[in-house]
Amino acid sequence: MLELNLLGPVEAWSNGNRAALAPLERNLLALLALSAGSIVSTERIIDGLWGDRVPAAPRARVQGLVSALRRKIGGGLVTRNPGYLLERTELSSDLDRCEELARQAQQAQTPADRAALLREAVHLWRGEPLDGVWAPGTTASRVRLAELRISLTEECFEAEIALGRHASLIRDLVAATAAHPLRERLTGQLMLALYRSNRQAESLRAYAALRDRLAEELGSDPCADLRALHMMILRGQAPRPEPTEAPRDDHRPAQMPASVGHFIGRDADLAALTAALPSPADEPRVLLISGAGGLGKTALAVRWAHAVADCFPDGQIFVDLRGSRDSALAPCSALGAALLALGLATDQLPMSVDERAALFRTLMHGRRLLLVADDAGCVGQLLPLVPPTSGSLIVATSRGRLTALTAHHAVCTLTINPLTRTASRELLSAIVGRDRLHGDGAAEVVQLCGGWPLAIRLAGATLAARSKQSLSSFADELRERVDVLSVPDDPRTVRAALAAAHAGLEPAAGRLFAQLGVLPSTSVSLHLAAAVAGVSALRARQLLDELISANLVVEIAPDRYCCHDLIWRYARRCGAALADRTVVEERGLRWYLALLDAVLSGDAAGVLAAEAANLPALVRWVAARGNPAMTWKLVSSAFAAGAALPVSAYELGLAAAKRLDDRGRPTFALGEAHACLGLALLCDPVRRHDAVGYLTLAAELLDTNEGPVPAVASFALGILSGHDGRPAEGRAFLERMLLYLDPGREPISYAIALLGHADVRVRAGAGEQGAARFAQALILCEATAGIRFDHQRESLDPLVVTDFLAYVTRCLSSPRIAAADRLLAGKLLGVCHAVGVGTAPVALSRIPRQLTTYATDVANV
Repeated sequence: MLELNLLGPVEAWSNGNRAALAPLERNLLALLALSAGSIVSTERIIDGLWGDRVPAAPRARVQGLVSALRRKIGGGLVTRNPGYLLERTELSSDLDRCEELARQAQQAQTPADRAALLREAVHLWRGEPLDGVWAPGTTASRVRLAELRISLTEECFEAEIALGRHASLIRDLVAATAAHPLRERLTGQLMLALYRSNRQAESLRAYAALRDRLAEELGSDPCADLRALHMMILRGQAPRPEPTEAPRDDHRPAQMPASVGHFIGRDADLAALTAALPSPADEPRVLLISGAGGLGKTALAVRWAHAVADCFPDGQIFVDLRGSRDSALAPCSALGAALLALGLATDQLPMSVDERAALFRTLMHGRRLLLVADDAGCVGQLLPLVPPTSGSLIVATSRGRLTALTAHHAVCTLTINPLTRTASRELLSAIVGRDRLHGDGAAEVVQLCGGWPLAIRLAGATLAARSKQSLSSFADELRERVDVLSVPDDPRTVRAALAAAHAGLEPAAGRLFAQLGVLPSTSVSLHLAAAVAGVSALRARQLLDELISANLVVEIAPDRYCCHDLIWRYARRCGAALADRTVVEERGLRWYLALLDAVLSGDAAGVLAAEAANLPALVRWVAARGNPAMTWKLVSSAFAAGAALPVSAYELGLAAAKRLDDRGRPTFALGEAHACLGLALLCDPVRRHDAVGYLTLAAELLDTNEGPVPAVASFALGILSGHDGRPAEGRAFLERMLLYLDPGREPISYAIALLGHADVRVRAGAGEQGAARFAQALILCEATAGIRFDHQRESLDPLVVTDFLAYVTRCLSSPRIAAADRLLAGKLLGVCHAVGVGTAPVALSRIPRQLTTYATDVANV
C-alpha cells in the first residue's frame, strides 16, 4: 500500500517505510498523484517536468525515472499506453482524505458534526501544499490547493463561531488575516469573534485596517456584507450566538461505579475522609487519596462516595483521568466529560479549556455535587475540575502526592498504606473461603502479599481457581512471582503499577531508586542515599522528595526513608539491572565502614543506633559476596563500635576469619572472632557452654594486651569461672584484665572490672575484700563522672550492686567520659548483665571506713 502526503512536504510511504526520493522522482510522483487513477501521457509528463527546458532524450529520462520510482514505491505505478498510471486502488493520500472530509461536512446533520469534520480536514495540512516540488506542471495545482486550504479554514471558522466558540478562535483568526490580509470573509469572522468577546473597539479597528488596505492596493471598498456588519457593530446590533441550552434542573448525575467486593481493612481511612468533609462555611477543598498502584485508592474513593451520597443531593460524577496510562485525559477532555455528566450535549461543549472551565463553574455554582477524579497524573488535570464553592467537593486519587496542588487550593491528603496482616488474612479468607486458608503455608501466603490489596485479590482469585493446590506450594510460587501474579482477563500486576510509577520519574530519581535497591537495608538514611548515588546530601534530598511524591519511598523519621516490602522487591529488581551495580555496592559498604570508624572516634553514635537494625542484613550481604576480609572487617568494626549483632552474624565473622587463617594470615583475627562469638552466646543460657568454649579458644589465641576484645573476653571468663566454682581461675583472668586497663584512661571500664573482681571474691566467701573492690569502683565512678551514687543502705547487698550497674550506665552519658572508655564499658556492662554479676547469694559486708581513703586515691590516679 502506498501512502502519499501532498498537503505539505511531499512524502511517500510504502508499506510503512518512508521512500527516499530524489528531486526529479518527487516531481514525477506529484504529477502522477495529482491525476491518480488517470493515465498521464509521456508527452504531458515531459512538459510537466521541464516545461520549455526539455533535456536531451526526454523519453529515456522519463523511462529511467519511472523505473527508479517504481522500485521505491512498489507496483502501484504501472505502464499504460500512451504513458503511465498511478492506480488509485493501491493509493491513499492526505489530499483525498481532506476532500472527503469536506464533502462529509457539507452533508453533516448537526453544526457540531460539521465543525468537527472541517476541523479534522484543516488539521491534515502540514504546511504549503506540494512543498519540495518545483515542476512547472504543478503550478496550477499548487494554486488550487492553496485556495482549498483557505476556503476550508474559513468554513471551519464559520462553523466554530456558529457554535459560540468565538473566544477561542481569536488568536487563529488574527494569524489567518495577517497571512491573507485581503480576504474579506476572514476579516468579517475576526470582527464578529472580537465583538462577541466584548472587544468592540478591536473589531472596528480590524474593519478600518481592511478598508485602508483595499483602498490603497485596489482602490475599492469592503463588500456590502462587511459594511453591513460594520454598521451593526457600531450600533451594538451584531448577531449573537444562539444561547446554549442549559441542562435540565432535574438532571442528577449518578455515575459512581459499583463498590469493589470484599472491601476490608479501610475503616480508619473511611473515617478520615468523612472527618475531612468541609462545612458550608469552609473554603473549597480537595480531598486527595494518594498511594502506590494496587493499594486500592479507587476502591476506597468509590466506597466512600456511596457512603456519603446523601451529603450531595445533586448527584455524583466519576471521571477517569487515566493519569498513570499513556492515554491520559487532557484538561479539556476531562472538563468535557464532566460537562456531559452535567447534562450538556456534545454539540453544546465549548471549544477551549477556558470556556469549558467557565461553563463548568457556572453549572456547579449553587449545587451540591461530589466529583471523583480517578487516577490523576498531574495537577493540571485537576485544577479546572475544582468546584467553585464548598457545597460541592472533588475527591481525587493519584499514584503521586501532587504536592503543587497545595499552592492552588486547600488540600487534605490521605496517603493509604498496605493492609495490616490481620486485614490481609481476612480479605484473602473472604475471597477463597475460610476453610481454604487453613494449613501450612497460609501465614506465608498472607505475608508474601505484603498487604497489597491487588496482590491479595489476584492471589485469592488464583487460589480459588486451584482448589487442590496446597498453600505451601502456592507460597513457593509467590516467593518468585508475587509482584507479577495475574489472572486471565485481568492484565493488572503489582510490578506493572510500580514500573509505571518508576517510568514517570526524573532519570536521576529513577536511578537513585534502583541504587537503593542494590542495598540490603530495609531503610536508608539521607546520607547513605547520597553516598550510593555519588551526590550531595542536598541533591539526594531532592531526589528522595520525588520518590516520596511518587509514593515509592516513605519518610519514616527525619532524614530516614524506607519502602514497603513489594516496592523493595521491585527496587531490588531495578538495582540488579544497573550496569555499575558493583560500584554502588562498594559505595554503600564504604559508607557503613566509615560510620563505624566515626563511632570509634566518638562521633555518630546516634546515626549508628538508627542503622543498627540494618547491620545483620549487611553482614549477610557482604558474606554472600565471597570476600572474607571485608566480612571480618565489618563484623569486627561493628563489635568495636558497640553495635549489637545477632549470633548468626558473628558466626559468619568466624567463618570469614577461618578462611583468612587458611590463607596464612595472622591468627589475631581468628582469636578475636572466637571472642566475639563467645561474648554473643553469653546471652543464651542454653548455649552458655558453647560460649565458654569459644572464649577459652580466644584466650589461647590472644594476649590480653592486644586490645579491648581480648580484655572483654578475659573479663567474661573471669566472671564465669567464679560463678562455676573456680574462684582462683576467675581471679587470675580478672587480674590480667586489670593490668591491661588504665584507671586514668579508662576509669569507668576499670570500675566495672573492679566490680567483677568484687563479685568473684564475694562468691568465694571473701566478702570484705569484695566490699573493698566495690568501694574502689564506686568512688572511681563518682570522681570521674561527677554523678553521685544514691543509696540508702550501707550494707552492700546484691540489690545495691544491681543498682550500681544502672548507676554506671548513667555515668556513661557524662560528657567527661572518653569515647573509647564508653565503648569498652558498654561491652563490659553487657557481660555483667549476661552472666548475672551482682546476684551473689551472700551479702557484701559493711565497707570498712579505712577503705574509703584508698578508693579515693585510686580515683585520683
